[in-house]
Amino acid sequence: MLDVYHLASGILIGLSLAVPPGPVNAVIAAESVKDSYVNGIKVGLGALTADATFLVIALIGVAIFFNNETVKTVVSLIGGVILAYMALGILKDFRKPIQESGKKDIKNYYLTGVAIGFTNPAAILWWITAGAVLIASTDIAGIAGFFIGVILWVTSFSVTLHYAKSKAQWIYPAVIIISGVALLFFGAVLIYNGLQAIF
Repeated sequence: MLDVYHLASGILIGLSLAVPPGPVNAVIAAESVKDSYVNGIKVGLGALTADATFLVIALIGVAIFFNNETVKTVVSLIGGVILAYMALGILKDFRKPIQESGKKDIKNYYLTGVAIGFTNPAAILWWITAGAVLIASTDIAGIAGFFIGVILWVTSFSVTLHYAKSKAQWIYPAVIIISGVALLFFGAVLIYNGLQAIF
């Protein structure tokens, strides 16, 4: 039987990683507007490959370290604070326009996405802290939801920017607000769980 709750939470987790502004979304935006939404999707899928690798590492770390309640509590608190900080930064800057990448003549869009995904400090920090805790609290349905959430964002973002270039500046801030609120919610949950474990 399909675990709808964990599937839905996994989708939200995926969106919480994929939606916030960053180098991956900048390149996706630039390539989708400049040329083809397919190129933007390729960049996004490349970044997703990096995230899948981080996911495996996070799962191994969860299996090794998260049996210790002290470690779980500390990481929950740190991850919650980081997510809340990211959320406030996103919500503060939601009026800013989409920043297009300065990169030109990309020869392999997928590999470009992989490279950006592996070298993005924000993504690495997310996986070390909040991502690890969130993944630890879900199951296989949640992990499937994570990939669905990221793919939904990459596809819809690329296609929307390509076909609605003039309206994208209105759509994007709304999505950013939703993403920021979702991040803030997850951050609050992690902080609450960490404090509950202490007290």
